[in-house]
Formats: sequence, C-alpha cells, structure tokens
Amino acid sequence: MRTEEALTEKLIKEKARILFFQKGLLDATTQEIADEAGVNRALIHYYFRSREQMLETLLDETLLEKKEKVRSILVSNLPFREKIACYINALVDYGLAYPYLDNFIISETARHPEKIRIFCSRDRIKSSDLIREQLAEEIANGKIANISPEHFMVNLSALCNYPLLAKSVLQTIHGMTDVAYRKFLNERKRVIFRTIFNEEMPQHLANTELTKNRL
Repeated sequence: MRTEEALTEKLIKEKARILFFQKGLLDATTQEIADEAGVNRALIHYYFRSREQMLETLLDETLLEKKEKVRSILVSNLPFREKIACYINALVDYGLAYPYLDNFIISETARHPEKIRIFCSRDRIKSSDLIREQLAEEIANGKIANISPEHFMVNLSALCNYPLLAKSVLQTIHGMTDVAYRKFLNERKRVIFRTIFNEEMPQHLANTELTKNRL
C-alpha cells in the first residue's frame, strides 16, 4: 500500500473510532464517517468491505491497543504499588478517551460470545499471572489481606470499570455535567488506590502524564 493510501486509511479509522467509541454513534453511516474524515464515501468501501467489517476491525484494533497498554504496565519492573497505580491510571484514562467502548463490548459479546473467546485465545498469559509473585510478596509481608491474584484483578478492574459503564446513570443520579464527571473519574483513581491499599496514591503517580512518562 502506498504511503498516501496508508495515511488515508489511518485517517478514516481514527475518525470512525471517534464516532463509534468516543461519541457513541454506533449507528453512524458510511456517509457520516466519510464526512467526519473529509473523504469521498467511495473510499470507505475501497478500504473496507462494509460498515460492519470496519466496525469489527476497529473494535479488534482498539481492544488490542488497550490490552497492550495495560500489559506493558503489568510486565514492567515497577514496584507493585506503583504498578497498580499506573494500571488504574491507564484503565480510567482509556475509558475517558473511549467512553462507549466497554458498553459496546458487553453488548457485542452478549450477542456473539464467540468473539471474546477468539480474542482471549490469542494470548494465554492472564493478567493475574503477571502480578502473582509481587502480590504473594505483599501478602507474605502483611501489607495486604490474603487474596488470590484472580480476585485481586477482578476487584481492581471492577473498581475502575463500573463508573465508566454506568456513566449515564451516575451523571443522572448525581447531576454531573460532563466536566464534573471527568473530574470525578480522575479523583476516583486515588480513591481506588486508597480502597485497595489503605494509603494515599503517591503524588508523583497521581498525575497521569507523569505516570505515562515513567513507562
């Protein structure tokens, strides 16, 4: 593929991903995607067989990108608590960037459970395995209550993901504007860390941009 074509395809993907997963327009037409990207609609069909094939490709690539982000944190040489702080930041930040992604994943896997099996089968190393040794050390040193790696990761993911999945509910109940909701989620990073470790998140890790630079 020529450089110009590759750049056009990348642009179309970026704009479509914003429409689908950032703005929540999962029913966006190929014309709306073309308008967003500033290209002729025929180009959408040139790069993708159909709108559904485009959506499936974008979902696959976005999930892979998210998984690689959190995986890079879990395999890093950071101390356990710094690692978990970075994980919390990454998960919440990704949810802020693509607030409709996880809801779409849940609805898609409910309708097509084979999709998540196929995706998960690509990588047999579980997140719980990547924190097993460090977690065991924390438990042995009496720094955290005895818990299995599987339960630890499920608890951690649930604390991060629920406010993202329940965005409209939380905003309605608490009368939050989009700005207030975003502030709430950024505050919640520290709340999650405090809930797990019963101590404050280190100040230098509470800043997401600084955290990213450390990895």
